[in-house]
Amino acid sequence: MERLRIVLADDHPLVLMAMRDLLEKELSFEIAATLASPTALIDHLRLDLPDVIITDYSMPGDETYGDGIRLVRYLTRHFSRARIVVLTMVSNPMIISALYDTGVAAVVLKRDNLAEILTALQTLRAGRTYYPPGFQGEGTTDSRTKFIGERINSLSPKEYEVLRHFIQGGSMMQVAETLQRSVKTVSGQKISAMRKLNVRTDQELVAFCVESGIFQ
Repeated sequence: MERLRIVLADDHPLVLMAMRDLLEKELSFEIAATLASPTALIDHLRLDLPDVIITDYSMPGDETYGDGIRLVRYLTRHFSRARIVVLTMVSNPMIISALYDTGVAAVVLKRDNLAEILTALQTLRAGRTYYPPGFQGEGTTDSRTKFIGERINSLSPKEYEVLRHFIQGGSMMQVAETLQRSVKTVSGQKISAMRKLNVRTDQELVAFCVESGIFQ
């Protein structure tokens, strides 16, 4: 069986090390490179395109290519011959659906066992799209957790991205520049998101995000 050549991208060295150690134990996989930023990833892909790209969803600080949906769209548009696996803490069904809409082959949730990456890769090898466990339907939760989850899940992908960058400390001007939208647009999306989350001030917004762990 031909080995799958894989490139790994994550800005956390320990995550990269753990993924590499896990995958190198499998004779059917070959790690072509491990990279720590979107720019390093794309520079590598232009020279050597692997069979599979495994990339973290959140790698902030790269002004050239950004991260999140913006980066994933760039990858699927410019490197469509490679199958793309997104590794993420995000569990919002709308965000996960948006990732699949861009053309990714798999989304692996960081809350699941790291070995789930192996399941995803074997699914891709079989020619199928991988979906994370529970993506089609969530299990039972207590009423408060369910209420918080419903508010988070009501966010559109664009609203989610605006909040993610705002919570990381970006001004509306910086968020607009990062997401390549106008300040008016991102400000409107932030206001809409706050309305859905039922928070009135930036302080309440930060408190909600910390309490819910939405961006962890």
